[in-house]
Formats: sequence, structure tokens, C-alpha cells
Amino acid sequence: MKSNYSSYISISKKININKTMQYIMVRGDINNPILLFLHGGPGIPYSPIAHEFQKNIEKSFLVVNWDQRGAGKSYNSSIAVNTMNLDQFILDTKEVVDYLIKEYNKNKIFMAAQSMGTVYGLMTVYKYPDKFYGYIGSGQMIDTYKSEKLSYDFILNKAKVLNNIEAVEELLEIGNPPYDNLIEDIGKERKWLNILGYIERNSNYFKMLTDNCSEEEIDIIMKGQEVSIKHLFTDIYKKNIDFNKTIKKIKVPTYFCMGRYDYVTPQIIVQQYCDKLIAPRKRCIWFEESAHFPEIEEPNKYYNTLINILGDTFN
Repeated sequence: MKSNYSSYISISKKININKTMQYIMVRGDINNPILLFLHGGPGIPYSPIAHEFQKNIEKSFLVVNWDQRGAGKSYNSSIAVNTMNLDQFILDTKEVVDYLIKEYNKNKIFMAAQSMGTVYGLMTVYKYPDKFYGYIGSGQMIDTYKSEKLSYDFILNKAKVLNNIEAVEELLEIGNPPYDNLIEDIGKERKWLNILGYIERNSNYFKMLTDNCSEEEIDIIMKGQEVSIKHLFTDIYKKNIDFNKTIKKIKVPTYFCMGRYDYVTPQIIVQQYCDKLIAPRKRCIWFEESAHFPEIEEPNKYYNTLINILGDTFN
């Protein structure tokens, strides 16, 4: 499916999603199938940097970037923090999908979720399969406890091999997950994942952000991220998500884009899950030069993957 200039749209606006005004950016040909991106973080929107990796995608999809509740341009200092939880985000996701289907006269859409977004993304697709042509997860979360344990063991061992005394000491200080001080301790573990190249390999999200946003915009994004981490992140982790137990079968074609260097969500766990998952179609696609953000780190391969998924769906 190719873009027709006369039917190309570029829209940025806020819509009412479950009694809160939330921001969406819609770009592409209205005749093409919708691809909804669910950003991760939590609270780290893709809309400010979408043009960095979505230009080609807009030729074949009507691409929607949604700043989720409390994030980016959907941030509001008076947001009810008791709504920043997993159940509410599933409801919000479903509401956004319903809006897009109605607004653009579609039968179904594709969903592409990243990191934390893959939790409520996969759960929404599982709960409402008739609304989706396919699900594409990158940095997919499957089993939060097992993932954190494997991530911690990996980076501690890597630090020892590199004789990075500072990293070893700090990692030993926080100890094995589950962490006593979740946000503080996981932040320290993620710091060393990032420094040693196991969050981003060939990209720098925050550099892209500073290149594309004003100081005021970045300040709002940081405030949204802080609220999202404090409430949504904590809620999800306390629920001990394990899709091996809760989503063994899904009625929607399911694809996982897996960064070889991703140790935020170690992808061997995703591979093992995919092997057992019952779905109409399923596929694991390895991105050999990527860590946690294959869609940004290898955008051409990611685009080609989406084109192949289009072929699977409509041919």
C-alpha cells in the first residue's frame, strides 16, 4: 500500500479519552491501514521524535502516535494519580482504538507497542481481538520478575568481566530483585545497563528529544515521566505480570521485534514465550544491532518487517 499525496493527512489534536484530554498525532494516507504506536517508559512519548524513524512507515500506514495518560502533551499537573494504573491504561487504549476505527472508518487496526506499552498493549489485543489485524511488540515484557532477575544477573556479571568496580559495588549494594526500593534500585540497575550498551545500542532517545523539543516541552515530558514511573510503573510491577500464565493463546497474529542486546527485557524470555504461544500467526524477528529500541535503532529493518506483516495480512 502506497501513499497518495491527495489523501495524505497530518493532524495533531487532543481527544477526550475516559474524561481526560489526551494528545494524538496522525500522519499518513487515510486510505492505508492504521498503525497505532504505544510508547513505553512509562511516560516517554514517541510523538516528538516520530519523524526520526517513522517517515517510511507513513508511506504504507496511517500512523498514530498517542501521548498516553499523563505523558508528554497529555500531561496535566492536576491529573488524578489514582487513574495512573494498568487497568485504566487498558481502558484508555481500547477507547483510543475505538475512536480511530470510527473516525477513519476502519474495521480493524495494527498495534505496535514498545517496552512498558507492551503490557497493556498485549492485554488489550488479547481482550478485544476483533479490533486488530496484528500486534507488533518490541522490548516486549512477558514476566516482570524473571526479566528483572535475568537482567540483574547479566549486568552484574558483565560488570565483573569488565572489572568495573563502581558498577559491581553499586549493583551488589541494591541486591537481587525484587528490590527493596523499587524505583531507586531499578534506576541504579538501568543506569549500568545504559552505560554498558544494553538499553540503547545505536540510538539516543534523549538526544533526539533535546534536538526536537524546547526546554519547556522537555520539562513537561520529564514531569509526565516522573508521575508515570511513580504510579503506573509501580502498579504494573506490583502485579507481577507473567503472560506465560495469563495469555497462553491469542486470536490475533503476533510479532515480536527483538533486540539482540536488549537486557531491559531480556529477549530469550520473549523467544520462549513465543515458542509456546498459540496464535493464528506468530514470529520472532531478531534485530542484531539493537538493544531495547529496535524500531529506532534499525528503522529500515523495522519498516521492512512491517511491510512483510502487511503482506501476511492482506495477500
